[in-house]
Amino acid sequence: MTPETLKDKRVLVSGGSGFIGSHLARRMVQERAIVHILVRQESTCWRIDNIKDSVSIHRAELNDMEGLRAIVAAAKPEYVFHVAGNSRVRRLEGDLAQLDESLDVNVRGTLNLLRALYIENVKLRVFLRAAGLEEYGRGPVPYVETQREEPVSPYSASQVAITQYVQMLRDTLQFPVVSLRFALVYGPAQSMDFMVPTLIEHCFRGEDFEMSSGEQTRDWIYVDDVVDAALCAAVTPASYGEIINIGSGQEIKVHDFARLVVDLAGAKIELRLGRRRTRLSEIQRLWCSMEKTRKLLDWMPQTSPEEGLKKTIAWYREHSPKAAEEM
Repeated sequence: MTPETLKDKRVLVSGGSGFIGSHLARRMVQERAIVHILVRQESTCWRIDNIKDSVSIHRAELNDMEGLRAIVAAAKPEYVFHVAGNSRVRRLEGDLAQLDESLDVNVRGTLNLLRALYIENVKLRVFLRAAGLEEYGRGPVPYVETQREEPVSPYSASQVAITQYVQMLRDTLQFPVVSLRFALVYGPAQSMDFMVPTLIEHCFRGEDFEMSSGEQTRDWIYVDDVVDAALCAAVTPASYGEIINIGSGQEIKVHDFARLVVDLAGAKIELRLGRRRTRLSEIQRLWCSMEKTRKLLDWMPQTSPEEGLKKTIAWYREHSPKAAEEM
């Protein structure tokens, strides 16, 4: 894909102030696209401070149908990258309120955005949505796109629901939808709700890190590779209407990945394996086949775990308050 691919194209990135969305938005600016970003009302947008003057920022909740229609009408996107969603609902707790949260944002929110685009009759070339490998759950590995989904959490169940909805709407919508099932994404500016940035902070502080046994295996992919794959899918008509895995195709044990983080950070901390209980919904093996991706997109990730983690650690070393104190 050439740097000119999306030059002067109108692009809308939902969740553009989030982890993946901010990386996508920044790349869109580099591509010299006409970039519109949809963010929540209360979003601070700190991740995109350096491109604020190069994008149009629109604020609305995904349950605000009128607001979405107005934004869509103003942005008139040719490409939509929908990465907004609630990824915190990965386990059921207490009164099962996570069910409502996953439905309100991930299901109804996505359907509202699709409806807004449909009602406003936007001349959209393609709608790309962020999905995840967790949709396959405890199914056989490596995951292939044709196997039946087995969601294990409100989050993955909501993703499966949208996958089914967009397939049902295939002949109704005036634009194609691509479902990109991401592996475990890591990289700069990720939330502390996730393992990699939390472990990096422990490394900087010199604090031991408690975790599960780490015997689970995962497919890890650096955020820049995810962005590359999304852009490649956007400009590849053969991908339109498809479900596509976006991972490394490598199966790595969690404790091995964690040890790599510690080694690359130059830390002298202990990984206290087995100190945290394994979640009831834990998937023991999560990794995907990249055969369909390679054939459809002629694409494979370019960033090794070592390279990706070095870049990630360097970013947190620069931006972490604790690290800044110690430098």
